Amino acid sequence: MGNQISFTVTESELQRQKANERASTPMDPRGKIDAIMMVVFASIYSFDFLTVLFLLWNRNYPPLKSKGPIIMTLIILISMIWFVGDLQGNGHLPLANTPLTNCKAFGFWMRILMGACTICALTAFRAYGLYRVFFLNLPYHTVGLYLPFVIYYACLLIYGVVCQVLKPEITVMYLPSIDICKYTRPFKMSLFVFMWLSWVAMMGVFWKIRNIKSSFNEGREMLISCGIIFGALLSATVMNVSRPLYPLSLSLRVITTVLNHFAANALWWIIMAVPMYNCMFNRQEYLNRWILKLRKDGLQNEYDIDPNASGNHSRISSSSNNAREIILHSTIVGGGNKRGFLPMNGGSLQSKESDSRLSSQYVFLRHSESPFNGDRGIDYSQGSRSMGAM
Repeated sequence: MGNQISFTVTESELQRQKANERASTPMDPRGKIDAIMMVVFASIYSFDFLTVLFLLWNRNYPPLKSKGPIIMTLIILISMIWFVGDLQGNGHLPLANTPLTNCKAFGFWMRILMGACTICALTAFRAYGLYRVFFLNLPYHTVGLYLPFVIYYACLLIYGVVCQVLKPEITVMYLPSIDICKYTRPFKMSLFVFMWLSWVAMMGVFWKIRNIKSSFNEGREMLISCGIIFGALLSATVMNVSRPLYPLSLSLRVITTVLNHFAANALWWIIMAVPMYNCMFNRQEYLNRWILKLRKDGLQNEYDIDPNASGNHSRISSSSNNAREIILHSTIVGGGNKRGFLPMNGGSLQSKESDSRLSSQYVFLRHSESPFNGDRGIDYSQGSRSMGAM
């Protein structure tokens, strides 16, 4: 049986089709449509990879910094791993005589645990960070932020190891006759229960931040992300329950993979499209508007923006050696609560008393070698900020 990607139906695929017609297992041979789909998404992910390099290179640009460059980079990398797992699991590639016959490595670990489940975990992680800062008034980088996700991944690892040591006959095994991996029904149901529990946990975090009042549309972006993941997970569940051997159908396997990775890319670009575009083509003007939006939304109390400054000369000052969170919070040096943050109401500080208690302020410092410096506009430092480490 051949093991090459081809834009035509190979002789081995025709033989496979004829053999299974005699066994009353109709199937569509792999060929041109599968190859086109793979090339299209490989090109999309190549573009995504270049975009991520641009994001990391410009990670200190404040509007990009606010989105959490590290987490957004991880989402793209995990989506690529998921794509490789889908190519094997959804039957787009010939498996015979290749490492792809290792169904658990590709279809279980890369596709489910490292792919779909990790996408849910990363988006929930981002939302939980916003919840801690905006609603709990807690610092971003503490044990409390990471602990829930360490517990989640511990459960994921335990589940994965248990499934790995079980016999293929009761989990997933390679079937040479049809050249795909076949999941047993109980094992497949356990996978979808785990993924739906991951989605429910993610939705719980998103629900808590639905009323965030910020300049960054975080609540709206997160709820849209949750809806996208819901749609992809629902379609995959229906497909696997109603048509367990859908990888044998050309239209069904292509639709499943396209929906999965359209969803993954839509999730990323809904969050990143506006700041990425403006960083490329409208850097200084967008930064000016970004700062003005902070003031308009009442965040000047949190960031101590001079209300009398013009948009092109707004400055956020800082006396702290550790350049703190430029997006979500500021620390208190004396006179604050035990957690080191001023209380917030709906994502912004409202009371005049809060202004008098702010003793550290943020500044956009002009760096002589910064590629972001211009002859006008807002200057900003490239110091470390909590949100940027997401």
